[in-house]
Amino acid sequence: MNFPQGLPEDREEHEIILIGIERSSYFLFKGEAHINQILLADGTFPKPILCMHFENSFDANLFIGDGASLGSFWAIHPEIVARLRADKDLVETDA
Repeated sequence: MNFPQGLPEDREEHEIILIGIERSSYFLFKGEAHINQILLADGTFPKPILCMHFENSFDANLFIGDGASLGSFWAIHPEIVARLRADKDLVETDA
């Protein structure tokens, strides 16, 4: 991981952050207040959304830290992420 102690430098710019596992499973890490709008095809939410990709859930759980796990975050369907990507509402980075 490039940033085991926290989010990337520009984290303050992103109100919504997703965690991606193996580029196939996605979880809402930050921005729960916006989840309904993200799920709508024509929803209004702060853009862009940051998606941090991890190689596996172990690395993601190390990043999340003690007291939490991926199971404590909302899962986001991969097709929702594909729509966000196609609409250019997603900024993606490898963790």
